[in-house]
Amino acid sequence: MAQDNFVIINARVTFKNIPMHKLAHFAFKDVNVARESFMKIKDVSECVIIQTASRVEAYIVMNRPKGDIPDGRRIDGKNLVVNKIQETWIANAELEQWDIEHFDQTFEVYTDTDVIEHLLRLVSGLESVVVGKEDILNEIKELSHTARLTKHSGKILNKLFDGTIRIAIN
Repeated sequence: MAQDNFVIINARVTFKNIPMHKLAHFAFKDVNVARESFMKIKDVSECVIIQTASRVEAYIVMNRPKGDIPDGRRIDGKNLVVNKIQETWIANAELEQWDIEHFDQTFEVYTDTDVIEHLLRLVSGLESVVVGKEDILNEIKELSHTARLTKHSGKILNKLFDGTIRIAIN
């Protein structure tokens, strides 16, 4: 069996981590510019951003790194993709100093099957402020469609979003 040469990353800040009124600080000023910024990170090939009143999430596909992955606490680890995602997020949002200082306490990062499980729960309404609320499905459809039109979403994220949306509808 061939090994996948990519990793799917979900970076998010949601109502579960911070109060709703503070979530607006983590929202991207311009979603298109934010997607472009994430795409500039080395080895990132796709990006879809889900931004609603209760969450800001970036779904990112990047090529799997070759060799050992450096420790994020060491000098050679400062260019890790998670650090680059945080830097890009901070540069594209209107965070206050307190938010930046506590960013690592509100910011969640998941990969691969955890991303798929979360997206399934999200499109099904299980991750909403009001469980079962269907508005999120329409927002996800719209935001993933926009990413597709702007060529920020490709084969991998298109398949992921199409599949989860199809499951949620049925």
